[in-house]
Amino acid sequence: MKSAKFKHALFALGCLSVGTAPAYAQHAAQGAQAADTGIGEIVVTANRREESLSRVPASIVAKGQLELDKQGVRSIADIAQITPGVTFGQSAVLYGTGQTSIAIRGVDSASGIPTTGVYIDDTPVQTRIGVSPSLSNPYPQVFDLERLEVLRGPQGTLFGSGSVGGAIRFILPKPEYNDVSVYGRTEIATTQHGATSYEAGLAGGAPLVEDKVGFRASVWYRHDGGYIDRLDRYTHKPLDSDINNSDTFSARLALGAKLGENLTITPSFFYQKQKIADGSRFELATSNRHTGDLKLSLNKIPEPLHDRFYLPALKMELDLGAATLVSDTSYFYRKTRSQSDDASLSTALNTGFSGEFLPGFEDYVPGTASRTKQTAFTQELRLQDNNSTDRLNWIVGAFFQKSYVRDQYAGSDPRVLELINYGEAQRGEPLTETLSDLYEVELYQDEYFVFQRNEHRDKQFAVYAQADYEIVPRVKLTAGARYTIANYKFTGFTAGPLYATNGRVDTGDVTVRNLTPKLGLSFQADRDTMLYASASKGIRGPGISPPVGARCEPEAQAIGFDPYATLRLKPDSIWSYEVGAKSRLFGGKVVIDASAYRIDWKNVQTMFNLPLCTVYAALNLGDAKIDGFDLSVTVQPIRQLTLGGSVAYTHARYTTAIPGLDGTTVRKAGEPFPRVAPWTIQLNGEFTQPVGDSEAYARADFSYSSRITKPLDLDSILVDPELPRPPATSQLDLRFGARIDAGGNSNVDLSFFINNVTNSLPLVSLYHELPGSTWYRSGTFRPRTFGVTLSVRR
Repeated sequence: MKSAKFKHALFALGCLSVGTAPAYAQHAAQGAQAADTGIGEIVVTANRREESLSRVPASIVAKGQLELDKQGVRSIADIAQITPGVTFGQSAVLYGTGQTSIAIRGVDSASGIPTTGVYIDDTPVQTRIGVSPSLSNPYPQVFDLERLEVLRGPQGTLFGSGSVGGAIRFILPKPEYNDVSVYGRTEIATTQHGATSYEAGLAGGAPLVEDKVGFRASVWYRHDGGYIDRLDRYTHKPLDSDINNSDTFSARLALGAKLGENLTITPSFFYQKQKIADGSRFELATSNRHTGDLKLSLNKIPEPLHDRFYLPALKMELDLGAATLVSDTSYFYRKTRSQSDDASLSTALNTGFSGEFLPGFEDYVPGTASRTKQTAFTQELRLQDNNSTDRLNWIVGAFFQKSYVRDQYAGSDPRVLELINYGEAQRGEPLTETLSDLYEVELYQDEYFVFQRNEHRDKQFAVYAQADYEIVPRVKLTAGARYTIANYKFTGFTAGPLYATNGRVDTGDVTVRNLTPKLGLSFQADRDTMLYASASKGIRGPGISPPVGARCEPEAQAIGFDPYATLRLKPDSIWSYEVGAKSRLFGGKVVIDASAYRIDWKNVQTMFNLPLCTVYAALNLGDAKIDGFDLSVTVQPIRQLTLGGSVAYTHARYTTAIPGLDGTTVRKAGEPFPRVAPWTIQLNGEFTQPVGDSEAYARADFSYSSRITKPLDLDSILVDPELPRPPATSQLDLRFGARIDAGGNSNVDLSFFINNVTNSLPLVSLYHELPGSTWYRSGTFRPRTFGVTLSVRR
């Protein structure tokens, strides 16, 4: 099977190189010309208008498609790795592949509305986080992008309540009205102790009617080979190899039509489908991390995740002379489903035993089936000033979104009573006749130990305005505000012994009104240097936390909330204060972007796992502060050499203590955020050597995240003392290649790469079922991977 897949990948590589290499690429001489004039400048739309990055008074990381290709970026995890201050990882890990979470500048929360906005063009696609492991944010895979923008800090004025920590924007290419452009990329790679990975994609645009009608289209497929082998749970003999493979397919079509002199309409359609065959967590006891030989014996069946979405959108732009009226309309539809093998969880939870599976349970496969559905209709209308050279520039807008999320998981465990009795027999205790004797209820529908279906309905209306005014030459004042009315309706159904109920319906209906202002001042000291300071507010909407039930009563009482009550989560708010500087020195040979900030976070919405009853709950748990800075420096000492370095420091900690029973403290003031590394660093360097009109190059990228050194608070009920804080991590990637002039403003880029050169395999997202369990699993980086990439551009 591996051989056949390898041949298919080679065939795709050959087809792309033969069919497109002679004609479509980006001229290598352009890169040499850019080097002559210094480091290139990128244009961004962080303020909803086109501006040079060095002239935007905010901390922004922006990368075009060429730079993303140079760094081998394919996914949101890759984006986080090359962007200091951005944290991406797995949060809920008890079921299947688990949820993912993303945070900017440490503003991290796994409950309710996400803290980081995710945008495909102008459409927000992030979703409320729920109980289902298959419910987390959707992320477009990286293929045909005009650029990527990471906006640090609250974006409450222009981007709304889902962007209290920042926003990540995937900007897709526009239709071509005058020129023909083509971009193609294919790749083949092999992972140590793993399977072959490969991809092929083609994108292009052209005018259909010169300067009147044009299009942009793309299609892309990628297969990521697995690197974890499945073993028999009892004998540890090999069963399946490379189980955690994944397949992703995406396609997009955008049409553009200029109707008359002033009106342009752009309908588009984006589709993505991803299938992850199994989880990427390996078992510590049977694996050899030093050689990269990763195994898993705890799961008898695969834990797949299927995720697909589509996004039709319509953009209309009407040029009114002094201003442009822009309408963005979109509809986002997404479905996910996943399955988990819960044998180790159920065994540890119901018998207290772990380490070895029990005799007589060879075919025991309890599991959780998760299903989610997400829809969102979004309409935004904005009027923005066209005269960027005026002393006053402004934008006003209105935003409406109606979204729906259905989140269901069903944990099937029909033999749970047998399991309980086995544990009691081993301990010499009386056997339990029925589940009702322990939980007051039987299995829901004679099958489900837990069944939960939650429905979240959000309706949001907002108006906003922002203006820049040049008070005196070179000094600009920025002022903006967004007023939002948000309604949230929750309906939840819960049943089964885990929550000790035969069936309970919980509801909630909350409407909030809030104002998120922004104020900033910038000083263009000279042509090459800008200084700025800003203060901005972000507010997240309210939430609902269903009752955790009788099994969690001791832990709930210790923390101080009612386990039988439906709890309302208050909106949490952030004030961010930032100062920064941007400079392009020595004719653009040195580029510096620096910022420092303080964030005050009130009423932090926090979702956490109650360690003993293994149920998730959400509460407003006090306040927090985050202090830090971001620094990015790019240097081109000679035309052929470019060096870059970025560092982010994040000191994120809770500032209020949460009291418990009898004078105890659930969480102390000063406790750091659990998943936020204090230091993150990214270093890169590229050396090029001209060869005629072409060039050879060598590139290195290194990333590092530090560990939290503060000891665990072993007295806190929220802390599992057997799970240490996340370790420090580092990864080195190398790439060698040539950009070959193909003529006609075209080039071909052929490169060989080694990712994770040192085969670094840290224990990220380490977990076990509950305190005392010896079944440890963890995620890690993809082991050392060798590959070849071919891209063509025109």
